[in-house]
Amino acid sequence: MNKMNKMMNKMNQIKITNEAWQKILQILRKTNNPYGLLYSAKTGGCNGFSFELLPMTKDIHKQITNTKFTTILTNDGSFGSPSGNVYIDPLSEMYLLGTTIDYVKEDFSKKIYESKFIYEADKNIMTKCGCGTSFSPKTI
Repeated sequence: MNKMNKMMNKMNQIKITNEAWQKILQILRKTNNPYGLLYSAKTGGCNGFSFELLPMTKDIHKQITNTKFTTILTNDGSFGSPSGNVYIDPLSEMYLLGTTIDYVKEDFSKKIYESKFIYEADKNIMTKCGCGTSFSPKTI
């Protein structure tokens, strides 16, 4: 693989930080959700699209896993918890490429007043507004 292909492949990955995995696994454990979470983009927000990370239901899990082109991000249980999955919505995946899901805990000294998931966007392929959950793909 040449240098440009490696760079493009790395840029297009969807990533989840360790802090986000810890929170995702906690959510799955506390809700007894055996299916995982669904990461998708929905229309709306001040920039055209919004990031969405929601628990999957049995019906959505069945529908997603029956599709031919499903991307699944899996935690191997590294945090002393059972493994967990985040499914990428096949219809949203092209909009989510290059994003990183993170989780921040409230820290008044850093002016973080709530614990929440945050979504980091690759500035080369999308713009993001100040609210942190709305984005717009850049045209090439």
